[in-house]
Amino acid sequence: MTLSAILLFIGILIILVIVHEFGHFITAKLTKMRVDEFAFGFPPRLFSKKVGETTYAFNLIPLGGYVSIWGENGSDEDKKENGALTHPRAFGNRPWWAQLLVLVAGVTMNILLALCIFIGTSYGSVTVTTDDPDYGSRVKSVSLMVTDVSKESPAYKAGIVPGSIIESLRSNGKVATLTNATSVIKFIETNANNSFTIAYKTPDGSQEETSIAAVYGIVPEKKALGIALETVGTIQTTIPEAFSLGWTKTITMTQLTFEGLVTVFGSLFRGESVIETLSGPVGIAKIVGETSEYGYVAILTLTAILSINLAIFNILPLPALDGGRMVVVVIETIARKKVPFKYYSWVNLAGFVVLILLLIVVTINDIRA
Repeated sequence: MTLSAILLFIGILIILVIVHEFGHFITAKLTKMRVDEFAFGFPPRLFSKKVGETTYAFNLIPLGGYVSIWGENGSDEDKKENGALTHPRAFGNRPWWAQLLVLVAGVTMNILLALCIFIGTSYGSVTVTTDDPDYGSRVKSVSLMVTDVSKESPAYKAGIVPGSIIESLRSNGKVATLTNATSVIKFIETNANNSFTIAYKTPDGSQEETSIAAVYGIVPEKKALGIALETVGTIQTTIPEAFSLGWTKTITMTQLTFEGLVTVFGSLFRGESVIETLSGPVGIAKIVGETSEYGYVAILTLTAILSINLAIFNILPLPALDGGRMVVVVIETIARKKVPFKYYSWVNLAGFVVLILLLIVVTINDIRA
């Protein structure tokens, strides 16, 4: 993992955290709560500046952030101001709907960030497949793109990555017709016992050429190179089309993320190990480093996906998360009685400890991988 990958990961993390916490911050301000601190990272503190009643801080451990709202934890001490036990600007003394708005605002901002990124990357010259029912008939500059590369395959070992454009494929003096994926597959099958020379353009625009041989074990009973191909082209989208494409991508990715989370919890309930399916900071930093090779659009897309993942995770009704605090607000609203601070604080602490332990286990697994 390179230094540039680490710095890029930290940059993405800063954006995601600040956007999330800004949602809490601005909504708390708008609903007339007192915000004592807006911080990125966790202590020890590197530097801070107080503006008005709020301290803005940047801390050493870049694994999240927080907005400290006066009276948020529900204790009597936090409700004191000039000797008064109950004050209208305390979090717990604001209307229930204001409390829920503040708690859900962070998640909302992460979804909005993803939406803005997807809209931005969907405007202008956009790559689509020729099979796209809405835009396929408008494509220009048709080419054959690598959409997936099997791990440990000849293509993977040769350095071919998704997003590469195949410009020529030769074997034993013969040249493949790059009409579509099917024509290339037939060419590979016909010449499976010979080596192949592939000329291609990488996602960052550089020209490469490599020689590889097809092998068994990638697809059943056939030799293969380990690449999936699709015929693509470019279209020029309008602003309304960019909004439509961005909205669709955001909805689709949110659904896939939620379904993936359901699968993980399903595996947990069945007693199956899920550690291999999870990634911590180290694993995500590795993914960022790999993705950076595919260009800025890939990095922006990954940022949007991570933002959606952060939103879905935070809305879970678990202690120490926004969703868990929302459950407390709902219970207090229905019961018309505050949950005793000592119970809430212990449950919240237990949830936080579990999350930290999970983070440690996942990080150790990422390092070993």
